[in-house]
Amino acid sequence: MQKIHINANSLLERVREIQKDGMGLIELCIIAEQTDGKYTNPAFLHFTGISTKGEYKDYESIDELPLAQHLNVSMPA
Repeated sequence: MQKIHINANSLLERVREIQKDGMGLIELCIIAEQTDGKYTNPAFLHFTGISTKGEYKDYESIDELPLAQHLNVSMPA
């Protein structure tokens, strides 16, 4: 099972935007952390809204929030 930690307020804001646009379904995709050379891009949750007419709309993504950052603690690397 894949897991991702994201900010609750960011999630609620995104869902409200999708709902306001009249989308009946939300497609969620977890994209894993990726390393490109010396740069590491965090994992993220991508949102797509799907209307009752079958129309798709991209709602961008929310980057993962490391658990240690949320808990305000230092975790060993």
